[in-house]
Amino acid sequence: MFFPSFSLLLFCSNFLLLPILTYSKEACDGAQFAQMPCRCCKMDCWYSVAGSAMHQLGHVPGEAGEREALATLRLIRACMIAECTPLCAHNLMQKRMPKQN
Repeated sequence: MFFPSFSLLLFCSNFLLLPILTYSKEACDGAQFAQMPCRCCKMDCWYSVAGSAMHQLGHVPGEAGEREALATLRLIRACMIAECTPLCAHNLMQKRMPKQN
């Protein structure tokens, strides 16, 4: 039981949330957002929620336990659902519609 929780903690803190410390620019610029709005929205959720959590906690989420990491991941997911669903659904519909000439 201890090993899976510890593995999840290491994964979350080292591979998911640690890149926030070294990532200093916006998730996407304007041209990238125009090309990939769904992906850029999700990246923006990721960096903004994780950065906010890091600011509030004073350390990388997950450093003080698995609950921090999981709570941060839940907030990121909630942001993606709330903020990105309209963009992603619209983007998906445009790709599926046949082009009219």
